[in-house]
Order: sequence, then C-alpha cells, then structure tokens
Amino acid sequence: MIAKNYKLIPLINIFVFLFNSCNLYKKNLNNDSIIKNRWSGDAVLFSDVSSQILKQKYINRGWTKFNKNNSIPYFRLKKQEGIILGNYYEPQKEYLVVQLDNGKKYKWEKSYWQINDNALPGHLCRIKDLDEAKKLNGKYIWLNFIANDTSFINISGLIYNKFQKVKIIDTKVYQNGGKDWPIWLVIESNNEFNAMVRYNGDKKFVRKQNYYFDNPPLPRVWGEDLILKIISGEVLPGMTDEQVRVAVGNPDFINNTSSRHSVSEQWIYGSVVGQKMYLSFDYGKLVSMSK
Repeated sequence: MIAKNYKLIPLINIFVFLFNSCNLYKKNLNNDSIIKNRWSGDAVLFSDVSSQILKQKYINRGWTKFNKNNSIPYFRLKKQEGIILGNYYEPQKEYLVVQLDNGKKYKWEKSYWQINDNALPGHLCRIKDLDEAKKLNGKYIWLNFIANDTSFINISGLIYNKFQKVKIIDTKVYQNGGKDWPIWLVIESNNEFNAMVRYNGDKKFVRKQNYYFDNPPLPRVWGEDLILKIISGEVLPGMTDEQVRVAVGNPDFINNTSSRHSVSEQWIYGSVVGQKMYLSFDYGKLVSMSK
C-alpha cells in the first residue's frame, strides 16, 4: 500500500505543476498581455445605436470575451459603462480591451482605420467627451453642416438652415453611422419633438467638417455684400481663410509652402481627379482659384 502511494507522488506533483502553470498563464493573459494605449484609464459608455446598426454582424460579433473568442451580442453591452485597459495583440490582429464595471473584460477587433490607436469604435463614448458636451447645455450655437442624418437628425417638423442660431437643452449618446463620436446636442424647439446636431468635439480644420459654430459665424464688420456671398456659398479672391471656411467648409488637404517673401497655403477640396478645386492663400488671404 505504501509503495503504491509513493508511485502516486510524481503524478500528483505533475498535476500540481500543470495546474499552477495554467493559472500563471491565465494571470499573464489578463495583465501582462494588455498594452496601455492613449485611452487607458478612460471611462466609456457603450452607446445606444440605430436599429440598422444593431442588425449588423460586425457589431454583434466584434466584441468577444477577453479569454475566449465567444462573441457578445451588442444589446448585452448597450448602455453599460467600463474602463479602457489598453490593446491586446494576436498575429495580424489588434484588439481594444475594455473592462466593465462588473469586472468582466471584453476585446474589440479593430478595423483598419482604428489600428495604431487612430480611433475608437464609433459606438464607444468616452465619459470625459460627454461631460464636455454637457457644458453646452443652455448655450447657443450656429448650425453649419446639417445635410445628412449622420450630422443632423430632425424629427421636430421644423425647418433648420445653415447659420441658424439654436439653443442646446440636452445631450444624447447615440450612433447611427459614420466615424464621429456618438454624442448629440439636443436643440430646443416649440413642440415636444427635438432636432439634434452631432457634437463637434475639438474644432476641425482639415478633412472633417464642423457641424456647428460656437460663435456667430457672420460678424457685421464683414459687410452685408460679403455676408450675402458667403451665405450663398461663393468664394472670391481677397477673402480671408476664415471667411472661406465659413462659406464652403474645411478643405480635404492643405499644402504649406514658405519662402523669404511669403507664407502660402494651397487648399484642396475634393478627392476625385477632375473634380478637385484648388485655392491658394498668401498670408491668410485668398489670391487665386483653379480646378
């Protein structure tokens, strides 16, 4: 009997070693394998999304348990809060790792435009960004780019125009498409339904447009004739770079050149060959235009 027990001791030691090794691997996977990124430590909220997005495979299969590849339907994550831990890497794959308030960790397989920490998933809202947006409650803004429902949602039945002054009364976390933050500013109306404009965040100068202006965009000192031209979307030599932005928006590209005699910029609108518009500026004044 004693001899048999001695024979079992090596087997028991092997079992204990394997058990401890598995626990050590799991511990390392949970901690050491997560690499901090630019958002590590930021609190986030899983936004409400449109019914069209909720039907998409990418959002229902994109989030998986951290230690497994079991996908989580998005409706189970919607409106939950958590903390961004960092990135996790597998061969040819990069993941964003979020820990919910209940302690569970999930990873999101990044799209090509999200890798290298270029952007967060469009349905993930940082709480600090939401707090900044809430500071606009009770304030006035002036509408700018409101041509589609990924920048402006209007169920009020009212007509809104570019440059119109409106009052912000609330914020909403919601994503209906695009790559911008899922934060919207709710506009005061004279009925029970409200329009919403997407939150700008930091002021944009190239590639992306500002959905509204924080300050009056058409100061009287510009003169009535020029203001009317800007409202109609006209661009003329002699305009300042600010006036051009107000009239036709931000350019898609900016090329900078400088010499002893001048500091110049070339603004390019459009990305399709044959449809591009080129504007040249010297010291902030428009000097020429071409297509």
